[in-house]
Amino acid sequence: MLSGEEIIKQIEEGKIVITPFDKKNIGANSYSLHIADELKVYEEDVLECKKPNSTRTIKIPEEGYVLRPGELYLSRTLEYTETDHFVPILYGKLSLAALGVTIHITAGFGDIGFKGTWTLEICCIKPVRIYPNMKVAQICYFPIVGSNNIKYTGKYLGQVEATASRIFEDEEFY
Repeated sequence: MLSGEEIIKQIEEGKIVITPFDKKNIGANSYSLHIADELKVYEEDVLECKKPNSTRTIKIPEEGYVLRPGELYLSRTLEYTETDHFVPILYGKLSLAALGVTIHITAGFGDIGFKGTWTLEICCIKPVRIYPNMKVAQICYFPIVGSNNIKYTGKYLGQVEATASRIFEDEEFY
Protein backbone atom coordinates (compact mmCIF):
# COMPACT_ATOMS: atom_id res chain seq x y z
CA MET A 1 0.00 0.00 0.00
CA LEU A 2 1.29 3.48 -0.78
CA SER A 3 2.11 5.76 2.14
CA GLY A 4 0.58 9.22 2.30
CA GLU A 5 3.88 10.73 1.22
CA GLU A 6 4.04 8.34 -1.74
CA ILE A 7 0.46 9.26 -2.76
CA ILE A 8 1.55 12.92 -2.87
CA LYS A 9 4.63 11.99 -4.93
CA GLN A 10 2.55 9.98 -7.41
CA ILE A 11 0.07 12.87 -7.74
CA GLU A 12 2.96 15.24 -8.45
CA GLU A 13 4.22 12.79 -11.11
CA GLY A 14 0.75 12.55 -12.66
CA LYS A 15 0.31 8.83 -11.95
CA ILE A 16 -2.61 9.47 -9.56
CA VAL A 17 -5.25 12.15 -10.11
CA ILE A 18 -7.48 13.40 -7.27
CA THR A 19 -9.55 16.51 -8.05
CA PRO A 20 -10.05 18.59 -6.00
CA PHE A 21 -6.90 17.79 -4.06
CA ASP A 22 -5.88 19.23 -0.68
CA LYS A 23 -2.80 17.99 1.18
CA LYS A 24 -4.65 18.30 4.50
CA ASN A 25 -6.67 15.23 3.47
CA ILE A 26 -3.59 13.00 3.26
CA GLY A 27 -3.31 10.40 5.99
CA ALA A 28 -0.59 7.92 6.87
CA ASN A 29 -1.54 5.68 3.93
CA SER A 30 -4.73 7.11 2.44
CA TYR A 31 -6.52 10.21 1.22
CA SER A 32 -9.86 11.30 2.76
CA LEU A 33 -12.77 11.66 0.35
CA HIS A 34 -15.90 13.77 0.85
CA ILE A 35 -19.56 13.14 0.10
CA ALA A 36 -21.21 15.35 -2.51
CA ASP A 37 -24.39 17.27 -1.70
CA GLU A 38 -26.92 14.83 -3.19
CA LEU A 39 -28.35 11.42 -2.42
CA LYS A 40 -30.30 9.13 -4.72
CA VAL A 41 -32.89 6.64 -3.49
CA TYR A 42 -34.65 3.94 -5.45
CA GLU A 43 -38.36 4.51 -5.94
CA GLU A 44 -39.42 0.85 -6.24
CA ASP A 45 -39.98 -1.39 -3.22
CA VAL A 46 -38.57 -4.38 -5.15
CA LEU A 47 -35.44 -3.73 -7.18
CA GLU A 48 -35.00 -5.50 -10.50
CA CYS A 49 -31.72 -6.81 -11.92
CA LYS A 50 -32.93 -7.16 -15.52
CA LYS A 51 -33.99 -3.53 -16.04
CA PRO A 52 -33.15 -0.03 -14.84
CA ASN A 53 -34.68 1.01 -11.52
CA SER A 54 -35.97 4.57 -11.15
CA THR A 55 -34.42 6.87 -8.56
CA ARG A 56 -35.19 10.26 -7.09
CA THR A 57 -32.62 12.80 -5.94
CA ILE A 58 -32.45 14.35 -2.48
CA LYS A 59 -30.37 17.49 -1.95
CA ILE A 60 -28.41 17.38 1.33
CA PRO A 61 -29.00 20.81 2.90
CA GLU A 62 -26.31 22.65 4.87
CA GLU A 63 -28.17 21.81 8.11
CA GLY A 64 -27.82 18.12 7.24
CA TYR A 65 -30.07 15.24 6.26
CA VAL A 66 -31.13 12.34 8.46
CA LEU A 67 -30.44 8.91 6.99
CA ARG A 68 -33.06 6.33 7.96
CA PRO A 69 -32.53 2.61 8.62
CA GLY A 70 -33.95 0.29 5.97
CA GLU A 71 -33.19 2.69 3.11
CA LEU A 72 -30.39 2.38 0.55
CA TYR A 73 -28.88 5.72 -0.37
CA LEU A 74 -26.56 6.33 -3.28
CA SER A 75 -24.25 9.29 -3.32
CA ARG A 76 -20.86 10.03 -4.78
CA THR A 77 -17.52 11.32 -3.76
CA LEU A 78 -16.91 15.00 -4.28
CA GLU A 79 -13.51 14.01 -5.65
CA TYR A 80 -12.82 12.68 -9.14
CA THR A 81 -10.01 10.10 -9.19
CA GLU A 82 -8.05 8.25 -11.82
CA THR A 83 -4.94 6.12 -12.14
CA ASP A 84 -3.49 3.74 -14.69
CA HIS A 85 -0.65 2.79 -12.34
CA PHE A 86 -2.16 1.62 -9.03
CA VAL A 87 -5.12 -0.34 -7.70
CA PRO A 88 -7.42 2.04 -5.77
CA ILE A 89 -9.49 0.78 -2.85
CA LEU A 90 -12.14 2.78 -1.02
CA TYR A 91 -12.93 2.32 2.67
CA GLY A 92 -15.55 4.02 4.82
CA LYS A 93 -14.30 6.23 7.65
CA LEU A 94 -14.13 4.56 11.08
CA SER A 95 -15.87 7.50 12.73
CA LEU A 96 -18.98 6.91 10.59
CA ALA A 97 -18.79 3.14 10.99
CA ALA A 98 -18.85 3.69 14.76
CA LEU A 99 -22.22 5.42 14.25
CA GLY A 100 -23.53 2.41 12.31
CA VAL A 101 -23.13 3.93 8.84
CA THR A 102 -21.78 1.84 5.96
CA ILE A 103 -20.38 3.92 3.13
CA HIS A 104 -19.86 1.18 0.61
CA ILE A 105 -21.45 -2.20 0.92
CA THR A 106 -19.13 -4.38 -1.17
CA ALA A 107 -17.96 -2.15 -3.99
CA GLY A 108 -14.80 -0.62 -2.57
CA PHE A 109 -12.41 -2.28 -4.98
CA GLY A 110 -11.35 -0.15 -7.93
CA ASP A 111 -9.82 -1.18 -11.22
CA ILE A 112 -6.71 0.11 -12.91
CA GLY A 113 -7.90 2.70 -15.40
CA PHE A 114 -11.09 3.71 -13.59
CA LYS A 115 -11.75 7.42 -14.05
CA GLY A 116 -14.60 9.20 -12.32
CA THR A 117 -16.23 9.88 -9.01
CA TRP A 118 -17.00 6.93 -6.75
CA THR A 119 -20.60 5.92 -6.14
CA LEU A 120 -21.19 5.38 -2.43
CA GLU A 121 -23.78 2.80 -1.30
CA ILE A 122 -24.91 4.05 2.11
CA CYS A 123 -27.00 2.34 4.82
CA CYS A 124 -27.34 2.96 8.55
CA ILE A 125 -28.35 1.03 11.67
CA LYS A 126 -29.89 4.01 13.51
CA PRO A 127 -30.95 7.42 12.18
CA VAL A 128 -27.85 9.53 11.54
CA ARG A 129 -27.57 13.14 10.34
CA ILE A 130 -25.00 13.67 7.59
CA TYR A 131 -23.80 16.89 6.00
CA PRO A 132 -22.69 17.86 2.49
CA ASN A 133 -18.95 17.80 1.87
CA MET A 134 -18.15 15.87 5.05
CA LYS A 135 -15.35 13.30 5.04
CA VAL A 136 -16.93 9.87 4.59
CA ALA A 137 -14.31 7.62 3.01
CA GLN A 138 -10.65 7.16 2.34
CA ILE A 139 -8.91 5.90 -0.74
CA CYS A 140 -5.66 3.97 -0.70
CA TYR A 141 -3.52 2.66 -3.50
CA PHE A 142 -1.72 -0.61 -4.03
CA PRO A 143 1.13 -1.23 -6.47
CA ILE A 144 0.48 -3.58 -9.35
CA VAL A 145 2.36 -6.86 -9.55
CA GLY A 146 2.83 -7.95 -13.17
CA SER A 147 1.91 -6.13 -16.35
CA ASN A 148 -0.97 -3.68 -16.32
CA ASN A 149 -2.02 -3.87 -19.95
CA ILE A 150 -5.69 -4.51 -19.13
CA LYS A 151 -7.47 -1.31 -18.10
CA TYR A 152 -11.01 -0.77 -16.86
CA THR A 153 -13.37 0.03 -19.72
CA GLY A 154 -16.65 -0.88 -18.01
CA LYS A 155 -20.06 0.70 -17.77
CA TYR A 156 -19.17 3.01 -14.86
CA LEU A 157 -16.12 4.59 -16.51
CA GLY A 158 -16.25 8.38 -16.38
CA GLN A 159 -19.25 8.59 -14.08
CA VAL A 160 -19.70 11.97 -12.45
CA GLU A 161 -22.99 11.39 -10.60
CA ALA A 162 -24.06 8.76 -8.11
CA THR A 163 -24.87 5.90 -10.45
CA ALA A 164 -27.64 3.40 -9.90
CA SER A 165 -26.94 -0.25 -10.68
CA ARG A 166 -26.36 -1.05 -14.33
CA ILE A 167 -26.32 -4.81 -13.82
CA PHE A 168 -28.97 -5.13 -16.54
CA GLU A 169 -26.26 -4.13 -19.07
CA ASP A 170 -24.15 -7.21 -18.27
CA GLU A 171 -24.17 -9.59 -21.23
CA GLU A 172 -23.01 -12.46 -19.04
CA PHE A 173 -26.01 -11.87 -16.73
CA TYR A 174 -28.34 -13.49 -19.25
